[in-house]
Amino acid sequence: MIIRRSEQEAVDRYPGCPRFAIAGADFGHASLHVGDLFYQPGFGVPHHYHTGGAEETQIMLEGELECWVDGKRVVVYPGDTVTAPPGIGHAFQNRSGSMGRMITAFPVTPPETIHIDDPELEDATSHPAIVRADSRRVAYGEGVEKVELSGSFSGAKSTYTYFLDIQPGASTPVETFDAETAIFVVSGSVVSVVGDEVELAADDASVVESGESYGFTNRGDGVARLCVVHPFLR
Repeated sequence: MIIRRSEQEAVDRYPGCPRFAIAGADFGHASLHVGDLFYQPGFGVPHHYHTGGAEETQIMLEGELECWVDGKRVVVYPGDTVTAPPGIGHAFQNRSGSMGRMITAFPVTPPETIHIDDPELEDATSHPAIVRADSRRVAYGEGVEKVELSGSFSGAKSTYTYFLDIQPGASTPVETFDAETAIFVVSGSVVSVVGDEVELAADDASVVESGESYGFTNRGDGVARLCVVHPFLR
């Protein structure tokens, strides 16, 4: 399934926080609930937690946000990732004068959200649930690098996420998984190398069904970045 940003309208989940859907039950997906969430200056998502298996992965794309997680207050920046296990309170506030933006992902759809009172917060510069930008970069094929965002190393129990940075002329490996996979184009553009030749531009997405193969090539002049979400650990 291809999700074109040009065909979408944002929905405010909370005031001042418009969200574009990438994957979820509304699209007919069985396991992934993924969105592109914006934070206007002065707005935020209130303190809450999720139930059951609704582990939330929050991947910063733009701006800076005040993150509350497990009673700690930490500022997060582009490329940082926060993993919030079920039952752990978390929230985000935009105290800056610029737009904040993140990808939010769950391995269940739809997740249940429980709002709770604001906690007593302790200021901190780090937290085990936060993986800082570019701290886990590895080669992933010729001209392709993987930047791991969340997984067992971040305390995740059911979600594995990463960026793929694809150099001009390079292609990702063709892969197949026994679960849905969400792929979001953060920057640049890519063309599918499996099946029909489909181009995805920045902010477009594809959700690949279980058992289907996928791979992408970068025919552009600059580096293309994909964000990949799996509802399982690797």
